[in-house]
Amino acid sequence: MQGNLKKLLAKIKDTDLVLDIGGGTKPLARANYVIDFKSYQERAKQGLIGDGPEKFNSESWISHDICSKQPFPFNNKQFDFVFCSHTLEDIKDPIWVCQEIMRIGKRGYIETPSRWIESKVGVGGKYKYPKKLAGFFNHLWFVEIKNDALTFTTKTPFIHIIKTFQIKNIKTPILEFYWEDNFTVKENLILSLESAVNDIYEFKLLEIKNEFQKKILTWKKKRILSLPLNLKIKYKLKNIFSFK
Repeated sequence: MQGNLKKLLAKIKDTDLVLDIGGGTKPLARANYVIDFKSYQERAKQGLIGDGPEKFNSESWISHDICSKQPFPFNNKQFDFVFCSHTLEDIKDPIWVCQEIMRIGKRGYIETPSRWIESKVGVGGKYKYPKKLAGFFNHLWFVEIKNDALTFTTKTPFIHIIKTFQIKNIKTPILEFYWEDNFTVKENLILSLESAVNDIYEFKLLEIKNEFQKKILTWKKKRILSLPLNLKIKYKLKNIFSFK
C-alpha cells in the first residue's frame, strides 16, 4: 500500500471484521482474515502494512486462487471492511474478484497503480529491460475511475513502443478507491488495433492543454493507424518480444 494508511485505519472500527484480499506478500496487520494464493508459512516476505501484531492467524489465512471462479469461502456481507491493495492490476480476471468483493463485504478500499504511472517509461525497476517499458512489465491492466466506475483496460504492448502516447508527468502514482455497499466495475474492451491506439491516444490527451499540440497528436495517431506504420509496429513488437 502506498496510500494514506492513517486515513485507511481511521475508517476501520475496532469491532470491524476485516479481510485482506491478495495480501500474501505484505498483508494488512489489522486484517482478521487474509485470502491469497500463498500459504500462511510464506506470508509477509515484505513485512506488514501497519503496525503489528497480526490479527489474522493460521486458521483465518485462506489459501485460495482468487481468479479460479470458485466463490470465495465466505458468506454474503460477512466482512465489515474488505482491503485489496496492488492485486487487481496483476490478475487475469479483476472483474470477477470485484464482484466477489462486493458480495462478501459491506465497505472497503481498493488500491492500484494509477494509469499515469503505468503509461510512463522508466518507473518499473532498476533493471535494463523493465526500465525501457512503460509502467510495470508484469501488470495486465490500466485501472481508472471513469464515470464513477472502477474501469479496467487491457494494457496492450502499444504503450511500450509508441513513444508519442507515453506520459511525461505523473499526476498521481496510485489510484485510491473507497466504496460502501457496492460499486460499479466494468472492462473497457479493446478489440482491435484501432481501439488499442485510440485508447492510449485519448489518455495522452489528458496531459495536453495546448490546442495546437492536440492537433499534432491527432495527426500522429492517424499516421500510426495507416497500413505502412502498422507493419512497422508489428515488426518492432516482434523484435522487442523475441527471445532469440
